[in-house]
Amino acid sequence: MSQDKTILIAGMAPGLGTALQARFEQGGYCVVGVSRQAPSPWAVDLTDALATHALFQQLDERCPPLAGVIHNAMQFHRQAMLDTTPQTLQSVWQSMVLTAFNTAQAAIPRLQRAGGGSLIFSGASGSLRAGPRFAAFSSAKFALRGLAQALAREHNPDGIHVAHVVIDGLIRSKKTEQRFAPGRSEPLIEPDALAEQYFQLFHQAPSVWSDEVNFRPVLTSH
Repeated sequence: MSQDKTILIAGMAPGLGTALQARFEQGGYCVVGVSRQAPSPWAVDLTDALATHALFQQLDERCPPLAGVIHNAMQFHRQAMLDTTPQTLQSVWQSMVLTAFNTAQAAIPRLQRAGGGSLIFSGASGSLRAGPRFAAFSSAKFALRGLAQALAREHNPDGIHVAHVVIDGLIRSKKTEQRFAPGRSEPLIEPDALAEQYFQLFHQAPSVWSDEVNFRPVLTSH
């Protein structure tokens, strides 16, 4: 299948990231996964605005035209508020909000020139409700949701579909199962199934664009 458009996955990681890559490649896209630990030349610190813009210049030179960005970058942090340092709060905020801002600022002019595209931002249950020990994490996720709403209202008229995805549950991966799953009875979100929903969201017709969707696993009875 010809890959004539590029999707950038910001915050590439096993689990959802690899599932998204597989689904969009199956759909005919060239997929570029970016993270601090990604293989060269896609190891980029997206909190650095200059490095982020340099990344998009590389995409212009080496890849098909940009069709959109999926922003998954995050830093999970759970700690009592009184034990959280200002430096930690700043780091958590930068990992989710500043990376999204820098990525969007580089992507939007390219999508405008292309006549449209999609920006999808991955949120969490902490985007809507904050629990104890999540002051840093949820305040950043709340801010990411606000950024997505602002971008949607500003750039929908440019043909750019901006959507915020509330992932209200744990996504299955080796890391998730090691960190959270032992002893839990709640179901996990299957990454391939979630990737399919991102793909469909990416291709919604403009007359039915969703600005926000909420995905959560349901425990089925047998």
